[in-house]
Amino acid sequence: MGVSIAVLALIALLVFATGSAYAVPLAGIGGFTIQADELTAESAVIYPGVDDTSNEDAYPMAVIEQKGVEIEGMQLMKTMDVNAVPGLSGDARIVMTSSDTVTADQQMVKVSNIEAETAEFNQQVIDESNSDNPSDQFGIWAGDASENQDKLQNGRITDISNDGPAQKLEGAEIQAHYLASSSISIPGLSLEVQYDEDGDGQFNE
Repeated sequence: MGVSIAVLALIALLVFATGSAYAVPLAGIGGFTIQADELTAESAVIYPGVDDTSNEDAYPMAVIEQKGVEIEGMQLMKTMDVNAVPGLSGDARIVMTSSDTVTADQQMVKVSNIEAETAEFNQQVIDESNSDNPSDQFGIWAGDASENQDKLQNGRITDISNDGPAQKLEGAEIQAHYLASSSISIPGLSLEVQYDEDGDGQFNE
């Protein structure tokens, strides 16, 4: 149990960099539960991918690569079934919060679900390509990333150039299963382990 918590705490530090969301987990596939009041990214690319989850060896996901991320009101939660641990029953939950703006330089996050109360995108390009590789068949580019998209086109009345962040999500929700970050800053970090002996969803705080 102690090793599991330590590993999850390390992963949680990385997940803070996603700045993406609060996840309502999809049944049966696991994932991290993350909450953010607001997320912005200066550059973003989204494309299909696959990765393992805590309950599946391989599961289709959206791969999101971002640069220049800022997150307000970040909270991470990971719930684990501890019935197999001697002397324990029910669920344990790790809750991590930050008291100020979390910032990340570059990151990759794989997700199975994202929701947001409001979402804004700048310089967005959604395009598909003829490829045998599903990851190359479809993509979404926003912000600075769209400038490197080789099929970038402006129409006769449409110019996609614009100032502002690539993404801005408010009241966001995310179910993440993997995250790698080049560097992150997490001011006012707080870690709490909560226990639900009965498994009824009521955790001690």
